[in-house]
Amino acid sequence: MAGGKRELVAVRGTRRSEQNALRCLAGYTTAPLDFVLRVLAVALALLAAAAPAMAETRFALVIGNSAYQRSPLANPRNDAKAMSASLAAVGFSVTTLTDADLATMREAVLAFGRRLRGSDSVGLFYYAGHGVQVDGENYLIPVGADITDSSEIPLLALSLGELLKTMERAESRLNIAILDACRDNPYSTGARSLTRGLAPVKAPAGTLIAFATGPGQVALDGNGANSPYSGALSQSIVEFGIPLEETFRRTRRIVLEATDKKQIPWEHSSLTGEFYFRPKVAEPEARMMRDEGFDEVNLAELAEWTRIKDTADAEALRRHIERYPGGMFRELALLRIERLGATQSPWSMTVTGANASIATRNDQLDSYEAGLRIESGAKNPTQFAEAAILYRKAADRGLPQAMYRLGRLHDKGLGIARDTAEAARLFALAADLGNASAMAALGTMREFGEAGPRDLAEALRLYKLAAEAGEAPAMTSIGFLYDTGKGVPHDARLARHWYGAAVRLGEARAMFNLALMNVRGDGARADVAEAVRLLELAAERGHAGARRELAFLYDEGRGVARNPERAAANLLAALAAGHDEAGRDALQRSSVWSYATRREIQRQLAAKGLYRGQANGVFNASTKDALRSVASGS
Repeated sequence: MAGGKRELVAVRGTRRSEQNALRCLAGYTTAPLDFVLRVLAVALALLAAAAPAMAETRFALVIGNSAYQRSPLANPRNDAKAMSASLAAVGFSVTTLTDADLATMREAVLAFGRRLRGSDSVGLFYYAGHGVQVDGENYLIPVGADITDSSEIPLLALSLGELLKTMERAESRLNIAILDACRDNPYSTGARSLTRGLAPVKAPAGTLIAFATGPGQVALDGNGANSPYSGALSQSIVEFGIPLEETFRRTRRIVLEATDKKQIPWEHSSLTGEFYFRPKVAEPEARMMRDEGFDEVNLAELAEWTRIKDTADAEALRRHIERYPGGMFRELALLRIERLGATQSPWSMTVTGANASIATRNDQLDSYEAGLRIESGAKNPTQFAEAAILYRKAADRGLPQAMYRLGRLHDKGLGIARDTAEAARLFALAADLGNASAMAALGTMREFGEAGPRDLAEALRLYKLAAEAGEAPAMTSIGFLYDTGKGVPHDARLARHWYGAAVRLGEARAMFNLALMNVRGDGARADVAEAVRLLELAAERGHAGARRELAFLYDEGRGVARNPERAAANLLAALAAGHDEAGRDALQRSSVWSYATRREIQRQLAAKGLYRGQANGVFNASTKDALRSVASGS
């Protein structure tokens, strides 16, 4: 054959990568339907969420040679396409060659080495096709090679040793070489090997080498659309939160079962760090959890207001307004300043938007303050109902913050009947009177189509108005829209800008979302250490999602030293806070955690008096009962 077929499958980190992955699938018509559907689901999820790029740069060179003049093979071309689709779905920039001659293979290896060189990258080489060993050296056979004697193989085939040296010289962070190759010449129809097999290979530092079968063993080409090994590996790669070594262990188990234990995949590794094809990482948080009631910032504001509310020091009241510019007690602080004779202060404002008398304002604010105090300590529907009565009294007299608070209770059905239409009406009234929190809340309703049709343009307008008034949650919501490309073009720079502005105001959701961008390297170089710092700050403010993400990072040792104790503590804290995904991580997906973290979870459950079994890392019924107790708060 005169030349190889070269196809660029994906360009990592852009929408083109997702489109190319789908194009690869479109040409992969001979694959098993269940696998196509699984990879298609991954690619569609990437398209829907506009998922940010992975943290490190990832390059892959994939070669599948089938069309040999002598002893052709059915599946390497299919195997290459399957592997390319899976690798593109997990963030690799993939170059795919099918039925390549020697010149094309050498040119591709040279370009691959240059891409890896001088970058903090992960390099992956995959080959499916004929392979042989001569005098202890392994060679990959190109299409069109006219080999008549074993002495010609070093001249007419690609040396595996030289390829590995090319990857090693690039000094990538991590290298992976995967070989699903036939083993001898002449070739045996229907099998990827004769009994002698490829020679054993010792992995250079920082490299994992994976073979479809052990040295001297037979690797089957397979009777289906893929070889048993490549079919299993391409499925395992797209699994969520599986360490590299576990990916190959899972593949080995599948191959053993599929071949009735006739083929045993084999790896040699000199890795020292962790790697995940699809790391455990959350999605950015889309909205304020308005059903959570008072958060720690609200409670801190309440505590400070309780301390200063009767003060005669106007400066202390002004400092409170500076610290909580959109706070619950802003109007009360302004009224206290007026009462202290500071009516000409630049802090003065019209509380209701009309010329209300001081007596009317007193009545409004006294009812509002009483409602806040009841709501902040509410434990049952009766107490929320009492707060609603007081808010209604203040709202009917024109206080916008009381309208907002009453709208929140209607929105979530706390103490009163859930009525999103009434919540939207109250938010709109308060927004018209300049209440930034109500603008943001109404924006959220428009974003998600609550109490009316979804209107992303109106949501963005309301968020921007609220952000201009200093509302940090609105800034975070704007950041989320640009982060995910929801209703606006995806713009990582603008997402970082808005998240950063909200972080400076202490917004936990912004800290969490910006941390995820730092983990993924979206819009800037990945900085997992900075992500950990932001997550710790968010966790201090009670953000359960940040606790869960910290559990992932401490479990894997990404950005921090590996620490099973802190991983377990953070996961249990997220579980106790009622985080649904943390519950599934603990109860349904326990295999995503390392054995060390699972054992530590059991130890910490035992320390709480909830578990009496062994700390063996096996989540049996008693472990799961203990985890459910944590989740229920019992």
